[in-house]
Amino acid sequence: MNIENPMVLNNWHDKTSEPEMKKDFFGDIITPTDDYVIDSGEVILRDNLERYLKEQLGFEFQTGQ
Repeated sequence: MNIENPMVLNNWHDKTSEPEMKKDFFGDIITPTDDYVIDSGEVILRDNLERYLKEQLGFEFQTGQ
């Protein structure tokens, strides 16, 4: 009697069975604890917000004197 290992049969690490990770505009993975903003449907992690504003919208940041 041959018994197959169910871990091999089901291939638990098959990429098609894993849920897709949500990513922001720059491709960074968003976790349930991350802060993010949405601009016209684009999701941007808070850590990437300054980069997005500079690169995509032309914002300029300055420090006060």
